[in-house]
Amino acid sequence: MIDVLEFVTRYAAIIIFYAVIIAILIAKRKRLDIQAKFIILFRMKWGLKWMDKYAAKYREWVILLGYLGVGAGFVGMIFISYILVKNLWDVFTIPSASSGVALVLPGVNVPGMGVLPFWYWILAIFVIAVVHEFSHGIVARAHNLKVKNTGIVFFGPIIGAFVEPDEKKIMKEKDITQYSILAAGAFSNILLGIFAILLLTFVSMPLQQAMIEPTGFTFDSYVEGDYPFAQNGIIPGTIITGVNGEETKTFQPFGESLFCTVPGDEITINTADKDYKIALGTNPDDKEKSFLGIKEIHNEFTIKEKYTVGVWSWAYSSLAWFNGFLKWLFLLSLGIGLFNLLPLPIVDGGRMAQVFLQKLKGEETGNKMYSFVGMFFLFVLVLNLVLPWLMSLF
Repeated sequence: MIDVLEFVTRYAAIIIFYAVIIAILIAKRKRLDIQAKFIILFRMKWGLKWMDKYAAKYREWVILLGYLGVGAGFVGMIFISYILVKNLWDVFTIPSASSGVALVLPGVNVPGMGVLPFWYWILAIFVIAVVHEFSHGIVARAHNLKVKNTGIVFFGPIIGAFVEPDEKKIMKEKDITQYSILAAGAFSNILLGIFAILLLTFVSMPLQQAMIEPTGFTFDSYVEGDYPFAQNGIIPGTIITGVNGEETKTFQPFGESLFCTVPGDEITINTADKDYKIALGTNPDDKEKSFLGIKEIHNEFTIKEKYTVGVWSWAYSSLAWFNGFLKWLFLLSLGIGLFNLLPLPIVDGGRMAQVFLQKLKGEETGNKMYSFVGMFFLFVLVLNLVLPWLMSLF
């Protein structure tokens, strides 16, 4: 039985958030446009004057960035298409391969990243959607093409944004203009992801590092199989403080000390409680490399005393939260930007591919080729998502 009170208490913020959203939708129900029974559009004029102002003020720069986005868009389309096909091939041909394609949703554990919290997800998705759609709009306005509306879209529980340019007029423009408008959203998401990781790496993370004292690293689980850490009873959550008597306060120097080892070498793992003498295992992907058999590794630390009280405690907590947000914003923005470049009917990359094939082979033949390409990659995408799960059942 589910404890209702515990469930409500645990997810109170999420419940309140969606209760407010539902109340707003009910209050504005006469202005809603419901499509496909689960897509809700709320049209506004918000942001149109902003687009006009900055498109006029920085017209040359916006157009230039739009053209750069065309090149980046086609390179990204080729790259993500190759990755999708290669990943599917690996799933078929390499038994130990795991899918590199997955839906990143709240509560999902992403290797190397951890579990995605709800608030990071909802805020990142909204920021990404606003940047994506407004980029389409401002590039369209820089080319003097009308943007009719902006708005908020609800895909079930997911909140996003949209702009509505004059599609008929866009289709009459030169190829390069159409490409630049179509690629603007994905290109801006990729730039947003790059900005997030640069800000995290060179500004906010160094600030947080100055507030903490590293104490070692730990891991959350074993790799499946009979490997050294499991064999020697080093349980998940154990804080590793060194190797062979040399202190390593983070995983990086620990990992570097194992570069010159081979399977069978004996090392001593130092922990906060005791030392373990272990024989290194064999890496399942490379028989010449040693292996510990652990995953989901992360560094441990203590907060310096100054940052545990008063306003400094609040400053540290805020910075730590912001760093976590930047980490997920980078992953989601880059992933969504690249996904939007796939030659699929439902995303910008599909429209770019359609325009390209129409100009290359004529409208009728081009549309036939586009339908084939779109269905092929839709099939590949679906297989990438469901095949690893189906194979795990047998």
